[in-house]
Amino acid sequence: MIRADLGLCLGCLSCSNVCPSQKIVRTETFDKRIIRWNRCREECDLCVEFCPSRALSLVPFDEAVMEPEVSFDLIACKICGSRYATEAMLRRIEAALSADLQKDSMGLEWIRICPTCRRKIEAERVTREMVLRRSRKGP
Repeated sequence: MIRADLGLCLGCLSCSNVCPSQKIVRTETFDKRIIRWNRCREECDLCVEFCPSRALSLVPFDEAVMEPEVSFDLIACKICGSRYATEAMLRRIEAALSADLQKDSMGLEWIRICPTCRRKIEAERVTREMVLRRSRKGP
């Protein structure tokens, strides 16, 4: 059975992504992410192994133990406003990266921008660079 230290959980969904028995249920609304660890009799420890914050552990099965559940507010992208990550996830990434890696060459804080906007911005930059290179070469 899974024990979750809710104070350590990042809301990153790594555990639910690897759970072969789908006992870790995730629900998302516009601005919330909820994770629930249902009672599990499996002896598998993939969720424990893949948890980046070490918030999970395996304990003996006990029907009386409550199924842990945690709720996170989702943070809005600084460009489009879509909600894409938990504050705990973003703080963890920021803590792991040096300050000079937290901004791109244009000074944009990429950690606080959703993946969709990051892809769009990078595609526009690459296209601009290609056009400039081609225009410098001439006909």
